[in-house]
Amino acid sequence: MTNPPPQQPGFQQQPGYPQQPAYPQPPSPQKKRSKAKLGCLGCGGILAAAIVIGGIAAAVGSGSGDSSSSAANSAASAGSPRATGSPRATGSSKTAAPRQSTVDAFKAYVKEHESATTREAAAHVTKVQGADENNGIMDTADIYTDYTGDLASADTGNAKLLASAFADFQSSRGKASKNGLVTVYNADGDILSNGNY
Repeated sequence: MTNPPPQQPGFQQQPGYPQQPAYPQPPSPQKKRSKAKLGCLGCGGILAAAIVIGGIAAAVGSGSGDSSSSAANSAASAGSPRATGSPRATGSSKTAAPRQSTVDAFKAYVKEHESATTREAAAHVTKVQGADENNGIMDTADIYTDYTGDLASADTGNAKLLASAFADFQSSRGKASKNGLVTVYNADGDILSNGNY
């Protein structure tokens, strides 16, 4: 004797009708873009940004740069062919006085015009770079300090004071910018603060 197939509870098969599936099959999902393609689009965007920044840098030129190394650096840039319009002389005496470095000019301005707290902060400045190079697109300047803290340290307040003093310094020199950004770095080259100038 054969046993009939087991029945599911609550479902009775009607004789003469074919068995139908209980649920319709879902449509197959559409193909999604692979992550590799998205990554390439991101790389392309980065590449395009690098080309634009390189073009801006080429348009601006290398400039004389701002550094606080020494008066020898200032004298060397004053005697460069670009500054004098003639080939560089070797060993001859210069009649022009060496130009004051930007870091010295900034410290002198702070000493004369800013508060005692800002003067103390300015004593930690080791280098000012980019203060003389305005291109009208994105003007940036960097202030390097000997502070050892990071963004969450007590040095951040002093760095904010330096950024604010730099904005005043640039205004006093007639070099204020609508789109200037000054960034203050610690001794390790990490950002402490930034501000507009």
